[in-house]
Amino acid sequence: MRKAITAQDFDSAGRIGIAAYRVANANERRVLETYLGPNAARRAGIALKP
Repeated sequence: MRKAITAQDFDSAGRIGIAAYRVANANERRVLETYLGPNAARRAGIALKP
């Protein structure tokens, strides 16, 4: 993800981040949310439905 961001390939960085979010623990998810935004869980397909 860091390499994709450095290369300004933000689409790839987003896809990598979403894939990583699915398997991340709570601490890692907080870091990923910094890059992906507060809707990261929804984008990863793991958000609770209201």
